[in-house]
Amino acid sequence: MKKIGLSEEAQCQMRRMLSQKESNYIRLKRAKMNKAMFLKIKAIGVGAFGEVALVRKIDTNNHLYAMKTLRKTDVLKRNQVAHVKAERDILAEADNEWVVKLYYSFQDKDNLYFVMDYIPGGDLMSLLIKLGIFEEPLARFYIAELVCAVESVHKMGFIHRDIKPDNILIDRDGHIKLTDFGLCTGFRWTHNSKYYQRNGDHSRQDSFDPGEDWTNECRCNNAVGGNCNSLGTTHITGHPPVLKTLERRRRREHQRCLAHSLVGTPNYIAPEVLLRTGYTQLCDWWSVGVILYEMLVGQPPFMANTPAETQYKVINWSTTLQIPNYANLSPEAADLIVRLCTSADQRSGRGGAGELKTHPFFNGVDFEGGLRSKTAPYIPKIRFATDTSNFDPIVPDKLRNSADEDKMDNTLDNGKHPVHAFFEFTFRRFFDDGGHPRMNPDDNEANHGPVYV
Repeated sequence: MKKIGLSEEAQCQMRRMLSQKESNYIRLKRAKMNKAMFLKIKAIGVGAFGEVALVRKIDTNNHLYAMKTLRKTDVLKRNQVAHVKAERDILAEADNEWVVKLYYSFQDKDNLYFVMDYIPGGDLMSLLIKLGIFEEPLARFYIAELVCAVESVHKMGFIHRDIKPDNILIDRDGHIKLTDFGLCTGFRWTHNSKYYQRNGDHSRQDSFDPGEDWTNECRCNNAVGGNCNSLGTTHITGHPPVLKTLERRRRREHQRCLAHSLVGTPNYIAPEVLLRTGYTQLCDWWSVGVILYEMLVGQPPFMANTPAETQYKVINWSTTLQIPNYANLSPEAADLIVRLCTSADQRSGRGGAGELKTHPFFNGVDFEGGLRSKTAPYIPKIRFATDTSNFDPIVPDKLRNSADEDKMDNTLDNGKHPVHAFFEFTFRRFFDDGGHPRMNPDDNEANHGPVYV
């Protein structure tokens, strides 16, 4: 402090401030977290292993969070411990503007909890359902930000492996953040599912192993009418568009149904990942190409009625990938898609994100000037702090009653208890604002920003 020229009085003030911060940090570490500290406001998402809800922390000044709750029984039975550990690790390590911030992770006897930023603008899939097809300037904006977001994950030494519109959130200012790192890997031994299997156990299927489950058809009831399986296969040709607005909406809702199921969907997964031939960070750039295609054409390039059919199309991309003439893509957009949706040894991005940023599709994009400082072309309408209207309504039948939830007993079906399964899951982020995250100044006000759709 002397070296930077602080006066004695300023040094004393600095010491008192640092002492207070240390005291806050120690108190924060000692406090045992539990779900009773949070008031559930509304469920905003339902997945195969639990739900995401908007919550308010009771002992703070109305801080809002998104809390993801995972049932331990489902995590263990589906061999998801490694994936949960990987997600916890990257969210704990990430401290950048492109990744949803994790504030707390904790557990009780039955559940695992992630307490994260509440991003009120919904996700990219909701916007795709709303608009159907993006104009190229809007697609360019989101893909440019997505390139930066994926780059930030790669710089941390991770591969996301599950980049898709459902996992791209839109904040109150219209900029994106990545979420749902359940399939992310940092190639650490704790991220390997085999570590959590006892010798002699029957092998449980990893969620990244297609297996026989992907032959099952979706069994959801489509809100627009009829079961998702009633949708016919649309063949992409050079003729005028065959996907009308209603059908496109039904297909996107079918995608959402699959994305939230135990089976999942391989629409955005690179072929080398599906084939298990070894993969690198390049697999995420494939996903970026698929998303760009979907934005500009109105459907994913390998969409089919079942995940098994989609998997076949992805693996055989050299014959199934076609850009329809009716989409009227610019040469630059079409070129970027085919450079991303190709074999890994030929895929753009081998030299890192910088290679993609110089592609002609991004002409006019100022990557160095800070994309998040620019005004977004779409700003979500947020009427009040707890507004969840940008998220899909949750069907009540999909929510489990807390009294009916599977309870975690001391053993699994094989009679063994994985005592180490959720070791070191607890995490607390230390903040400058007295141990709590700073509130957004708009949290208690309506958002009156422009709405472009």
